[in-house]
Amino acid sequence: MSSKEWSEVELNLKHCSSVEDLKRSLEDSQSLFFVISSSASNLTDAEKLTLSESTGIQQEWIFNVPATDQQSSFLIKFSRYLKILLEDVAIKWLSKISEHEKKKLYYSNFIYGPVMDCFLTILSSLKQGRHLKVLQASYDVLKQFVSVGRLQQLIVEKSLSRSNVEIESLATHLCNIPESIDNKMNLLNTHHLFEKKNYVVVLMQNILGALERLQNQSSVKYDFVGKLVGKLAMLGDRYVVVQCLLEFVNRGHENGEQISEVLTFVSSQHLEAVTLPFFTCDYIPFQELKQFINVIFGPKIVLIGKLCTLLYHRLIFIKYFKDVRPKYLLFYPLTTREERRYLLTKTLFELLTVWGNKSSVDLQPYEHHLALCESIIICFYYMDNDERLIIKEKIMMLLAAGMPVHLDSNHSDFRRAGMVTAEILTQFLGISTEAPLKFDYEETADTRKLKSLLEGYTEEDFVVKDPPAQLIIESDQKVPDKFTDLDSDDDEDDLKPFSSSDKNLATVKPPVYLKECIEILTETRDAEKDFDKIAVTLRTLPRLLVEAKGSVDELALEITQIILSLSSEFYMEDFIECRKRILINCAVVAPRTVADYLSYQFYEDNYTIGHRLDILDVIVQASRELSKIEVSPSEDQIEKTKMLNMKPWEIEVMERLKKKTKRFNSATKIAIGKENKFNPVCGNFFYALMNQYDKELRTLSLTEEDTLVLGRLIYTLGVVLHCASNAPAAPNMGKTLLDFVRVFTDIYVLDEYVKQSILFATSIVAQISPVAVMTAEIYPQLMDIRLWAEELLTDSISADTTELAVYALDIMDTVIGRGLFPSDVSSLSKEYAPLSLKDTVINSNPKISEISSSDS
Repeated sequence: MSSKEWSEVELNLKHCSSVEDLKRSLEDSQSLFFVISSSASNLTDAEKLTLSESTGIQQEWIFNVPATDQQSSFLIKFSRYLKILLEDVAIKWLSKISEHEKKKLYYSNFIYGPVMDCFLTILSSLKQGRHLKVLQASYDVLKQFVSVGRLQQLIVEKSLSRSNVEIESLATHLCNIPESIDNKMNLLNTHHLFEKKNYVVVLMQNILGALERLQNQSSVKYDFVGKLVGKLAMLGDRYVVVQCLLEFVNRGHENGEQISEVLTFVSSQHLEAVTLPFFTCDYIPFQELKQFINVIFGPKIVLIGKLCTLLYHRLIFIKYFKDVRPKYLLFYPLTTREERRYLLTKTLFELLTVWGNKSSVDLQPYEHHLALCESIIICFYYMDNDERLIIKEKIMMLLAAGMPVHLDSNHSDFRRAGMVTAEILTQFLGISTEAPLKFDYEETADTRKLKSLLEGYTEEDFVVKDPPAQLIIESDQKVPDKFTDLDSDDDEDDLKPFSSSDKNLATVKPPVYLKECIEILTETRDAEKDFDKIAVTLRTLPRLLVEAKGSVDELALEITQIILSLSSEFYMEDFIECRKRILINCAVVAPRTVADYLSYQFYEDNYTIGHRLDILDVIVQASRELSKIEVSPSEDQIEKTKMLNMKPWEIEVMERLKKKTKRFNSATKIAIGKENKFNPVCGNFFYALMNQYDKELRTLSLTEEDTLVLGRLIYTLGVVLHCASNAPAAPNMGKTLLDFVRVFTDIYVLDEYVKQSILFATSIVAQISPVAVMTAEIYPQLMDIRLWAEELLTDSISADTTELAVYALDIMDTVIGRGLFPSDVSSLSKEYAPLSLKDTVINSNPKISEISSSDS
């Protein structure tokens, strides 16, 4: 197609004078981009039938792809053509065309065109469109696009493509379509197809259909499907995802091998969400499920390190299963092939090492320790006699080290579990057959359960549940009106009353361990959620974090991940305060890990402005808490505190004793300060937060729409620098911050709040910088910002900004004067009051300190 032909097409479509002109223009345009023929195309028979039924067009449309050298420009013109259809044509003429003509002349362009270009154009118009008619047209086209199965074709095309460009982004767009539509919910008449649960099923059906088509193809790459399944399990309903995968595996052995290949490309952060429901599946009999798991996970356990770590470290030592069924399933794949059996021995040694560790017995909840004992016995059950004899000495050494720890425990449950485990292992190792090891303990349900594990797993006590009903997507299903049914009382009797009183919370036992809190907060199914228990957990967590002993970095990180994305699904008056306090305490007990994670999440796409402001507030509060240098109180202060709680006669007796007591050579005690915990970790709070400020995000634009976030970011960096003012790294941090804020002074249009934050940050840098650094390194940048601040005095429309500029200039002039003219400090001191850290901008200037609480 020549440029002249394209110009005529564009002109005709944009300047149609009537509906008939539009129809002729659309037909002419289609003749340029498509070849309508009854000859065979690259579509299957099922696709031809589906497309003909949905569009009403009996002929086959073949996209007229030109030679390779012209293909790129041709596709660009086609994308522009689609954009004209979604914008100009949709606004002026689409409502005047009949439904049949829409299918033939309008929707067909998106149904038969290049699938990738069509999808991206539709999505772009849906997200960026401002006009109501553009949004409705984009939505209707997307509904047709999904209904005819073009998502399946998109997945196939991407899997066969050699290019890995935009795989992550495309997978995110596909999974987030319901959210993209929800953002326009008040403007669109939405279809049930794009409800969250329904869409997960539809997308999984398209993924599995694509996998079937890819079975006989050569050079297939499953990286895109892996990313898609991982994100769908994380953002959607993981149980629905796994149910679809298990049904697909049940159709044939080849399907299981395909799913195994897909798991190879699931990213580490999504792997647990995909893997865990396989082992907790409760609607497939044990014998069938263990074969499925062996086919899917068995070949990849040795090859994929992240999968091996997840299954035989995280799911055993960090998380655990309460039921024994998943444990049998977990160890079964290791027994089916000889090259995997070494992992069985290795895992048993690791289990016994942790089982006999004193910290494990003292700090773990009993349920977790019982799960460890069960895992040891099940792992031992899968070993044959030869393997047991080979490792006999090693096991006896580990038992000898672990038994004293259990016998010395204060908890009878721990002692009993240790005794039973030792009895079982020594019995099956053939040690002291004549006089077997036997302890005296009371038989309980737990001891009987442990002894029964070596007999293997049976389904007698396990009730196989019915599979969850698949959501049926019917095209003619009526969508209820959003407003007419709001006052309906039909379902009022089914609603359960929820008490907002705290009286019920007093009867709920608070959790004792951090892992117990994680377990309560991560219950995913609504039926399992106990909101009273969650409320008690949220109020208990801050205290448990402060009282935690030892290294809790991994637990604090996991709690941060849960709490950061937690929303209030029930009435809890102090939910926001509890949530923020938990995040702050996590950052205090594990500063490096949590600060790095929060800084990384600040620049992620899937967070709102409120989440980002919360992250900055947590970093500010945690920096202040870590930088506090607590000094032990003097004896006089201790006595005064005691006297406040004493009765009058006790005070009189104490005074008489003081008068009659003689002291000889009483030495004056010097108050001993504590270490500043913030200095070693200040870089994690500072550099990581600044590192990705220029990253392009769909949901964040620091210099355009979201200037509030930019202002809070600069303010946060200033506070972190002030908290680290005594650290050796402070001068370098100050120089970096000055370079950072210097970039934004070049932007002509700046929000007043951002200007105030820059003045605040510059004042902090000027105060903490030594004279040598001032004169040698940051003097030019400081002078540039000083000139900018002087311009604010005349140009700023805000009185607060002008006043802050005066204070900041005062500070900069004083500090610059000290650095450049040390001999004239005495004369400067007459005009400017000397500044010290005690009189910093934060404490002495209420205007600047107000920035921390300002929201606009």
